[in-house]
Amino acid sequence: MITVKDICQVVEGFAPLRFQESDDNSGLLVGDLDTPLTGVLVCLDVSEPVIDEALANGCNMIVSHHPLLYKAIKQVVGTGRVERCLAKALKHDIAIYAGHTNVDSVSDGVSGQIANLLCMKNVTILSVAGTSETHGAYGLGVVGDLETPMDETSFLAHVKSLLNVRSMRHSAMTGTPITRVAICGGAGSSLLAEAKRAGATLLLTGEARFHEFFTEGTGIMLVDAGHFETEQLTKALFFDLISKKFPTFAVRISSAETNPVNYL
Repeated sequence: MITVKDICQVVEGFAPLRFQESDDNSGLLVGDLDTPLTGVLVCLDVSEPVIDEALANGCNMIVSHHPLLYKAIKQVVGTGRVERCLAKALKHDIAIYAGHTNVDSVSDGVSGQIANLLCMKNVTILSVAGTSETHGAYGLGVVGDLETPMDETSFLAHVKSLLNVRSMRHSAMTGTPITRVAICGGAGSSLLAEAKRAGATLLLTGEARFHEFFTEGTGIMLVDAGHFETEQLTKALFFDLISKKFPTFAVRISSAETNPVNYL
């Protein structure tokens, strides 16, 4: 019998909760650790369609990347997305777990998955927060080298294809080949200075503000490939972690989930 606790232990064995950012809310958000499981659905964000999908497929636990409960709520009366999802999960006894910045912070986590997709080498943590005997250095982002240097236009096209990006924003091109790349899935533009210090000529992230694109003359390029696009690999990551530990257990990747950002 596999329980909610077993799934929590699998994810936290890979990415301990103590690695999360101080303002985060990773971990078990809804449910009882001792509840026997009939199946697990993995997703990026919990939504009503995702909960309906879990119900339709006999899954009584959802493992997401983004926490459903992040800011404090004072009422559960069905007036907002979070409240409606919470009420539906409680009504149908669906446990909800989030592996967020703790999963961002391990070397094979969110950013590391993109580095693997790009076949990068010599990959290390970009912004080291600490070290662990079992996990080594941990922190946000990674930095590493491309196997073969690429011109900027070709690299952007490569990333766009690999991540299925519909629209990509970037700062001025430097005119130099891309050899060393820093990556931070999700909102990671604040790491631009650290990426530069680490010798990267490009920072690939999923969210950046307007004034951060003024990089001309700094020798580094900022690329915003989309929040959903740069974190979507977490679904396969959770699926692999759980299914490898429990190969006969029902684990599904959500097909009901879509990018909430639309492009015209």
